Amino acid sequence: MCCSLFHRCWTLVGLFALGVLTGVPSALADSYTVADTSGGTWNTIYGQGFNTSLIGPNGTSPSGLNSGDPVSLTQFQFYKSGTADSASNIQLAIFNTIYPNTVGLSTSTSGYIGLSTNTIASTSSLNTGDPITFTFNNLGLTYGSDYGAILVNVSGSSLTPVLVSGLTANYVDQGGGDYHPVPNYGTDSQYAYTTSNYINSGYFSAFSYAGDANFTATLSYTAAPEPCSLALAVGCFGLLTLGWRRRA
Repeated sequence: MCCSLFHRCWTLVGLFALGVLTGVPSALADSYTVADTSGGTWNTIYGQGFNTSLIGPNGTSPSGLNSGDPVSLTQFQFYKSGTADSASNIQLAIFNTIYPNTVGLSTSTSGYIGLSTNTIASTSSLNTGDPITFTFNNLGLTYGSDYGAILVNVSGSSLTPVLVSGLTANYVDQGGGDYHPVPNYGTDSQYAYTTSNYINSGYFSAFSYAGDANFTATLSYTAAPEPCSLALAVGCFGLLTLGWRRRA
């Protein structure tokens, strides 16, 4: 107990000292997820639209973030379905929309933000339900903004959308043969948050009622320390200083 308190004191004092030296409050890195992993329908997909503040049915909420605050994408996962694909050398491109013009799509296309740092050779070795994991080097995004995660082949600056095996939403009859995705990431009319497996006239066609692919986006952010932590740091600083004086 004593050692644990002593270690915590040193940690908090260090953070407090950093804030004093830099002239800004010290902060701690934290993370949260935006996710909908509830679907079990077999499909192939081109990607998924998402919003960094729309947590979804299976996400984990951040603390203390406000609209417009910076966040960083560190990982994005889809989940393999039982439908085979022929895709190879797959990367994930992030745009500020799920509907960029796919004709001549490239890293110069308006709305392009960044690419995954890894490449998936193929999904053939994965089992149904396994994550298809793409990593990012803290790609800068904004809390509260819309984005599209698009599966692509990369050649130089050219990006070619590819269909990849992925689990998607289950549709449930709401009565009279009217099938809706249940649950849904967003609402049935929010087509910024949907998946697609078809391109029409250069643009992705949304699933009906904005149905989704299973996905998990992991984002990091900088959280300001709580006031009680700052107070504890000051108290610890006094406690440690007193200890030094007594030893002297």
